[in-house]
Amino acid sequence: MPKPVGLERVIAQQDITDLCYRYAHGSDRVDDDAFLSTFWEDGGYGQVYADEPLAKIASVGGFMGKVFSCTQHLNCNILIDFIDQEHAKTEVYFQAFHLTQADLKSDDLLPLIGARRLAELSHVDGNVYEIVVGGRYLDRVARRDGIWKFKTRSLVFDYTTVRHSSALLAGEGITAFGAAKMARDKSDPSYAKA
Repeated sequence: MPKPVGLERVIAQQDITDLCYRYAHGSDRVDDDAFLSTFWEDGGYGQVYADEPLAKIASVGGFMGKVFSCTQHLNCNILIDFIDQEHAKTEVYFQAFHLTQADLKSDDLLPLIGARRLAELSHVDGNVYEIVVGGRYLDRVARRDGIWKFKTRSLVFDYTTVRHSSALLAGEGITAFGAAKMARDKSDPSYAKA
């Protein structure tokens, strides 16, 4: 089967780019329906470019919702290599900001931050941390019935930084200007009907 060309290629590239953005939205809003809708039922996380069916993905809310009070995933440099009209490989660069929940204990933070960095930060239970991750998603995407979704999605971490939170609370500094407040559920302003 030939690779897409011309307008068909442009449309396929935009569809795959939108797929990457919907994945980030579902993750940041802790919206299981939006997040899981980006994967085929026989897809999920796995080995880079694995072909065998993968186990179903766990709920995004189970981890992201309990560990972080805020996340923001930014995608850039979306490289798409079409295998044919129905399959492509992608490399998507990302930077992801995470703000830990205030009620996490050392045991909860250890897998996220690591023993060395946690000691360097002079951790006390109740501290809030900013974790910034830079990396890449290596994906296999497939089009079925005209819709592109992830068949497999693998993570490559290029760097991570962790520091005590410098976040402003609602009503402090620039947050006092009255912008809409974000939420990690469907009460977020992005779900408002026009």
